[in-house]
Amino acid sequence: MLDVSSDSVFLLAACEDNQLYLRSLATGTEIHSLRGHKAEIRSLCLAQDSCRAVVGGADGKIYIFDMHSGRLSRTLTSHATDVTGVKVTDKDDFLLTAGGNRITFWSFHREDAIGPTSGSISPVSSSRKTSQQSQQSHTAPITCLDISRDGLMAVTGSVDSLVNIWQLNTHELHSTLEGHVASITCVAFSSNGLFAVSGSEDKTARVWGLTLGLVVSVFKGHQATVTAVAVMLDSRRVVSSDRQGVLAVWLADNATLLHSCIGPGMCLAITNNMKYAVCGSGDNSLRIWSVNREDEKYTVSHSEEVTCFVLTMDSLHVITGSRDMSLKVWQVAGGKLAQVLVGHSDHVTCVAVSILNKSLVVSGSRDANLIVWDINTGNDIHVLTGHLGYVTCVKVTGDGSLAVSGSEDKSIIVWDTKRGRAISCLQLHIPILNLEMSTDASRIAVHLLENRCLPIVCLHNTPATYVKMPTYVAPAKEIEDLRPSVPKRPMKRLLKKEVSLDTYTWQKKYGHLTSSIMMAAVDERLKRRFSVSASMEEISKIPTKGNMGSQGIGPEQAALAQSQHFDQLEALWNKRSPPRRRHNQSLSKQNSRTSRRDSSDTGDDRTPGEEIVDLPGDRMCV
Repeated sequence: MLDVSSDSVFLLAACEDNQLYLRSLATGTEIHSLRGHKAEIRSLCLAQDSCRAVVGGADGKIYIFDMHSGRLSRTLTSHATDVTGVKVTDKDDFLLTAGGNRITFWSFHREDAIGPTSGSISPVSSSRKTSQQSQQSHTAPITCLDISRDGLMAVTGSVDSLVNIWQLNTHELHSTLEGHVASITCVAFSSNGLFAVSGSEDKTARVWGLTLGLVVSVFKGHQATVTAVAVMLDSRRVVSSDRQGVLAVWLADNATLLHSCIGPGMCLAITNNMKYAVCGSGDNSLRIWSVNREDEKYTVSHSEEVTCFVLTMDSLHVITGSRDMSLKVWQVAGGKLAQVLVGHSDHVTCVAVSILNKSLVVSGSRDANLIVWDINTGNDIHVLTGHLGYVTCVKVTGDGSLAVSGSEDKSIIVWDTKRGRAISCLQLHIPILNLEMSTDASRIAVHLLENRCLPIVCLHNTPATYVKMPTYVAPAKEIEDLRPSVPKRPMKRLLKKEVSLDTYTWQKKYGHLTSSIMMAAVDERLKRRFSVSASMEEISKIPTKGNMGSQGIGPEQAALAQSQHFDQLEALWNKRSPPRRRHNQSLSKQNSRTSRRDSSDTGDDRTPGEEIVDLPGDRMCV
């Protein structure tokens, strides 16, 4: 099958291998290979704007491709049998599709359906941005559920390999994301609400842009079923794990692998500060490993199987529940035990914390009871009794005033954590596996056991206040900055050569390396040395004995004045400057009295006014 664009630029061809190729008529080269259809091609055509290609499949679906990017932009479902004919009108106003005994008209500008039997345009609300025919409800049981941080949207995955986005305020299906070829095992929203991530049994993880509903990137680094996915708070990195225990950190926009490691991979959670990841495999231990450092890993354990865990909002503690009927509070950084909570009479099944009240913890058990704990003291504040079967899930509002629990007895109960009593109850017909809710509990999405429906519960006039989830504004970082730091190898201890330098040598050789403060101190010390030397020269120039006598000063008075003047200089030098190191000299320091005593003892023949004075580095007789 072939079709040529209206401007005779493009050629669309369907080959026998069920592949679509878009070629340029001018050069004859292949531009794109259009992929995304799952069934055999029955019909095709090109739009008049030369921007869109329409393909009818044997599965009753109509696939619309963007010719410039080669991506599948829309999937329409209306026929129960093969779509044998597709045609676009001259001005791209309408699309006609035929299948079996049915012809359907589509508004090709807005892609709104036109009634096949009435022949008149059906009214479509302006708030709906996507086609009703592109929205497909799950046909198989839902396997996973997550809610956005603002509490406005929910994402579900199913055995039918579909990912659905739901509006919690309008209770409607927003869009259906197709691309996986096996059952969906896990889903997660990004913190900025711009994309969602899904993992599947097809060993891939896909990033979906919520604005256009298209695939942003596909991570194919796993060799087994992807079991858990988590998006970091910066909305740039994704952490995924598989059944073989491989944990991978990769970029959301292009699926570039940053690093990977081996560890338990059945359940996964990331701290809000993006420093640690906590993962478990269903045994009696949890592994805490650093996202930024490969050599930092901790292990926490119970005596029996760990059944649940939760991270506190401040990223300081992880709380684990176990089949040994206890809960333990661990420090994330270091993996040390901080508190033990004992009070349940059966296996602990679930645990939850609040955003603002950091000391509040609520846990559920197979004993059909919930306990409100004080994490600081380890005391149980309230025991919440009301369920008839074991508690399967529990969530706490952002301010910690309410707790919502689901049970095997098919009921949902809203609890007042301050008073310890139930304030509302909703009875369903199917056991409850899990629930996700907004921070004020005004919207609650319920995951039912082996069911393809998603009940959305509205709690009107909720007493809880809305709390905005913590956000993170990440600085611009290169890819290499996001990779973990490699542990440094210990350096060999090197012997350092020590050299003793006096002030003068230091200034001459290393003065240009010193700071201005040190240079000022060095200059001051040198000035003191030069001032003392100058004073010594002045003393040597004191008039001789004959000249002294002519000035009216006797030899004894002159010697005494000179001795006192020099003693003052010597005291000033010894007080402010350290003694200078001498080499090959053994000069001793003596004052004037010691010199006179030694001269009298040894019988040195000197004149009565003559004495010997020793200076540091200088010797002079006066």
